[in-house]
Amino acid sequence: MVGSLVAETKPSGLVLKRLQLSSEAEFSDLLSLYEEAFPSSERKPVAVLRRMFAVEQYYFLLATENEVTVGFAIVRVLSGGTAALLEYMAVAPSQRRRGIGGQIVLAAARAVNAPPVTLLLEVESDNVKSPDQSLRTKRKHFYRALGALELRNLSWIMPPVIATLPPAMEMMVLAPAVSTIRREELRQWLVNIYVDVYGQSADDPRIDVMLRELPEEVELI
Repeated sequence: MVGSLVAETKPSGLVLKRLQLSSEAEFSDLLSLYEEAFPSSERKPVAVLRRMFAVEQYYFLLATENEVTVGFAIVRVLSGGTAALLEYMAVAPSQRRRGIGGQIVLAAARAVNAPPVTLLLEVESDNVKSPDQSLRTKRKHFYRALGALELRNLSWIMPPVIATLPPAMEMMVLAPAVSTIRREELRQWLVNIYVDVYGQSADDPRIDVMLRELPEEVELI
């Protein structure tokens, strides 16, 4: 999920570092921005984030400029190591429209990219009517400007992170020089997201619902 952002001018001196378990002060900075950037329906409880922080496959990345926190990303390398999910990313309100969001996304992709890993992105859908529909469209354009594409006809069903239902979401893919994804590979990614990120069963029926109408080769558009 991504907080509000629009890429414009490029910042200088941006540093993106992976936080370690000993980085309590910086982790607190990340939490403050996390709680500011996302509505409660999209936020996991702080206790859950702390458990995630201790998992090796999670990357908690903090962006700073001149030692000031300007943004963050939380990425989960999925089981099997061929894909990762950009679970959360946001830029501090005072630092938006400076190109920081784009740099964070690309740096996050590089951080988990050995061996080559496809970065999956959860984005609020702009195909449903909502008060912030234009902002949702801008967010998708932001990712497209970085090279991300949508999976044709995949209706992503995001499991709730709390009792409140999440907004309608879509899945985008940042995988340069790739035009299709094999359905079976996509299935494994969806299974891994459900299990690794949301604590759901590997045979959750929602996975088959998402894949039911898809061809053997899923086009990226």
